[in-house]
Amino acid sequence: METEDEKRASVAIRLALHHGTETLFSLLGAFVQAPDCPYAWMAQCKTEELRKVVSRISSGDDSLITRWKRPILDWTDVSALILQNYQPGTTKQKHNIAGFGSAWNALAGNLQNEVVNHEYNAIKHGFRTRSGGFTLAVGLEEVKGVPAPNSAMNALGGSKFGSMFYRVEKLKEKGGRHLRSRRTSVNWSLERDILLLQLVQLSINNVITALKVANGVPASECRFQTFSEDEDFMRAWSYSTGVTNLNFDFVLDEHKLPEVTKAEILKQLRDAK
Repeated sequence: METEDEKRASVAIRLALHHGTETLFSLLGAFVQAPDCPYAWMAQCKTEELRKVVSRISSGDDSLITRWKRPILDWTDVSALILQNYQPGTTKQKHNIAGFGSAWNALAGNLQNEVVNHEYNAIKHGFRTRSGGFTLAVGLEEVKGVPAPNSAMNALGGSKFGSMFYRVEKLKEKGGRHLRSRRTSVNWSLERDILLLQLVQLSINNVITALKVANGVPASECRFQTFSEDEDFMRAWSYSTGVTNLNFDFVLDEHKLPEVTKAEILKQLRDAK
């Protein structure tokens, strides 16, 4: 932080966090459903399917198919299976099961967040993404049409770290063939992202360790990793930007758009050719 490459580094950290989070929950899904062949489960699981599995665990869906003999009703149950060979029967084990379970439950929200997923896709593929956050402030106009002075503005939140990208949406009216682009801005807390990346790293290590044990590697030859303090599991969420995302765009009246058929679109393409 506070270096010449600060914003560029923040984008690299953010992308690593997105990628690491997806990898972590892919490993967790494989551990729950196919611990004896995780690489095949991960190779076959599509992104939307992964989000459904994560959502079902977060909501306590006991009908989710699992290879384990005990029911899995939440992320603490998953954590208990992962850490069953970590200092068994100790207070340390109990606290770590609760800590990782709570952290994974909170982190799962990122995987379900539509804006976060669009941002990940935009950064990953270079879709005209720009770095830098925004500040949102409101103030009462003393004279109609004259903006309030800066001294009268009240900040609702902001960050110098973040991203701006375009997301393409399908409009529902007129046959659903119209598309629009929407400019979206997202704020990041760099401290939060750094701490979450550390959480993801520790978690990935522990899931891989548990998979090794499940496939016959002696627990004595494996190493679990954790935080030094119990408070560190949720410390990342103590950092907030206030306003996380927003977009200012033109209001489109979809009902005024022309009806477009597939045949008309194909005719335009052929005529252009």
